[in-house]
Amino acid sequence: MYDKAAKLFEIPEPALPFANSFLNDEERRFLGAADGRDYSIEELHSLLKKLKITGDPDAFIREAYSRGVLDKAENGGTIFYRPANFYRRLAFFAQYEPELWAKIPAEERKKIDEWYVEQYMEKAKPRLEAALMGEGLIENAFFYTLEETLALIDSLGFEPYVVPCNCKSVAMNCDRPRGVCILFNRGINSEWDRGHGRPLTKEEAKKIIILADRNGLMHTSEEMAAICNCCGDCCYPIRASRRIGAQGVWPKRRYRILWDKKKCVGCGKCAKICNFRAFRRVGKRVIFEERDCWGCTVCKSHCPVGAISIEKI
Repeated sequence: MYDKAAKLFEIPEPALPFANSFLNDEERRFLGAADGRDYSIEELHSLLKKLKITGDPDAFIREAYSRGVLDKAENGGTIFYRPANFYRRLAFFAQYEPELWAKIPAEERKKIDEWYVEQYMEKAKPRLEAALMGEGLIENAFFYTLEETLALIDSLGFEPYVVPCNCKSVAMNCDRPRGVCILFNRGINSEWDRGHGRPLTKEEAKKIIILADRNGLMHTSEEMAAICNCCGDCCYPIRASRRIGAQGVWPKRRYRILWDKKKCVGCGKCAKICNFRAFRRVGKRVIFEERDCWGCTVCKSHCPVGAISIEKI
């Protein structure tokens, strides 16, 4: 039964030894008996009763949906549920059960993380191709300056909410703030609908943006779903873009960094904050390699003498 559960849930080889951490016993029993199809509430109740799972089937469904073990589907105004998969579950596990994720040996976590970024890259390719053809926008479509990001918050006609950054939670490649992912979507399968997230006033959201900026986190968005504040070491869109070879395209580079070498005092703050090692120290000097720059613009607000400015492309 558990082999069937692992197959249905598409647990990858590196994660199989830790399946008991990602899924509890009732979830494994359910997945071992379920099919990869949509279930009505009544059908789920019947299956759970047959399996003698929990005294409250609705509580099981709510919890499994919250944990990313179940997804929702809508048909004709009626909500159905279907088994999710490990790809969905992993982010929720790392975000909301970080102590359990941290217990998995670092070497094994790296293997799972590598699988995850490869999966993300393959899923992103058709979305990126469609976006390049003018058919909608991919997530994290554009780099935003700090000022543009704050203006975007001011322009919202609804209340955003904040969740732990799934990229930093899974990758664990940095120690920068994690509670900085600002989301907009509240529909089915959103984190909000699953019971996660803290609502934000505009002022609270702007404080988070400023905190992220001070910690060297880049701001990306497509204005429809989220404002991502992440780093070059953890961010899955950035890591996927590197592998695809889409620098300057995804996220779209909209500004050129202008470095005034004469103004530079060599403090090295830009080198410390740069997510792409475009600014770096060579001995006591700071150098700037424009070919390595992705145009995130975070460096601009960190230069104490105004030696860095930006020019719209």
